[in-house]
Amino acid sequence: MSEEKEVKELKNFDEFLEDKPVVIKSIFKVILILGLIAVFLGAIAFVSFDWALSALVHSRKEVLVPDITQKKVVEALDLLETPKLALRKIGSEFDSNLPAGTIIRQLPTAGTSVREGKVVRVWVSQGSENIKVPDLVNLPLRNAELLLRQNHLSVGTKETAYSLTAEKGTIISQEPIAGETLSKGKAVNLVVSSGLPPSTLKLVPDFRHKKIAEVNLWASAENIQVDIEEDGNSPFPNGIVVKQEPEPDSQISPESTLKIIVSARPVQENEKMHRIHYELPQGKNNNRVKIILQDALGEREILNETKQPGSKIDLTVPYGGQATLRIYVDGILVREKEMK
Repeated sequence: MSEEKEVKELKNFDEFLEDKPVVIKSIFKVILILGLIAVFLGAIAFVSFDWALSALVHSRKEVLVPDITQKKVVEALDLLETPKLALRKIGSEFDSNLPAGTIIRQLPTAGTSVREGKVVRVWVSQGSENIKVPDLVNLPLRNAELLLRQNHLSVGTKETAYSLTAEKGTIISQEPIAGETLSKGKAVNLVVSSGLPPSTLKLVPDFRHKKIAEVNLWASAENIQVDIEEDGNSPFPNGIVVKQEPEPDSQISPESTLKIIVSARPVQENEKMHRIHYELPQGKNNNRVKIILQDALGEREILNETKQPGSKIDLTVPYGGQATLRIYVDGILVREKEMK
């Protein structure tokens, strides 16, 4: 502010105060003078700070930004230490080509000339996007392929096999199995049913969760040897098949051996049990039924097999305290129940 302007403003202010008491005049003059001094000192401070900051920035050396892409963050920090540059993470993205924690891209780019202290912004890889494999068993092939595409997965090998239970054109098995995780875009291998086998081909029925008497009856008629092993820790009642080898729908020849693991769990008098009952609706296609029970004993898969429409499921399992029962049909949760 020029001296003439300051004098003029003081003169105008004096005229304003002519009709005011002496004390008030003095106070207003002091305030005005202090305000003018503050504005003047502030202007000097701003100019000085701007000059000092500019001098500081321009006194720093110019350096080249190193290439830190495809490097772990820790490695990148080491590379930026010598040119005295800083690092700032801007975001993260899925990238199947780079492990998690690896830098995808940077700004400024490698080779750019900057001054020391410049912040290099980076985007970091989260690795491959993991997809949970859907349950495809018992679905028609076309539906299975569509479901895989919807889940950003692809179809791998497609083999065919005869089946006693799976209708022609439906999925008998898959690899990986439902519930496992795959990277986005990875393939799932399928085995597709060719329908019932010819009379010259003998397949093993599914004896799981059935009584051992059914196994013995079939094996006797087909001239198959049965090797029985008992499982005293099984959650199922005595005499119920827990596992079998070969697996259901596997080819078997006369005089071969069918290995069976049967429940031999000791039953105490008046033992408390969970009773599970479910009836499948009527329809044209078989259904894949999976039953999960979660209680104090942990989470257990009680049943996982293909059933005909209208089938009745009646199971008893040892009581393990309050439990949650979940029933899935073709991969869809159809019932959730608290059991006391």
